[in-house]
Amino acid sequence: MLDPGEPSLYQRLGGHDVISAFVDDIMARVTTDPTLAVYWKGKSLDSRRKDSQLLLEFLCMAFGGPSAYLGRDMKTSHAGLGITDDEWDVFGVHAVAALDKLGISGREKSEFLAAATSLKEDIVEVPR
Repeated sequence: MLDPGEPSLYQRLGGHDVISAFVDDIMARVTTDPTLAVYWKGKSLDSRRKDSQLLLEFLCMAFGGPSAYLGRDMKTSHAGLGITDDEWDVFGVHAVAALDKLGISGREKSEFLAAATSLKEDIVEVPR
């Protein structure tokens, strides 16, 4: 539980600019990864930019920032994609690499990854 006087994860990560840099890095990784790129095949550059913007808004809001996320919930957004545990694991490797590249470690990295893990049931549809 967050102490009312303690800065939010959004603030401790470095705010909008750092989270935006994370989104840019992770999207570049997952859209070119041989396992995950299929989820962006056939999407226009504009649609990919919209995906990035939604992810940025979601993360900023989820971590206590001043953003409003107007996208769909994670279960609805990923329903029917057939994302597997293995694909989730590949995404996790990229998330860790992007956090490492930005120098995010320790408590902030753990909290970030725990927040992502809390969404797994809504995103993964096909167990190994």
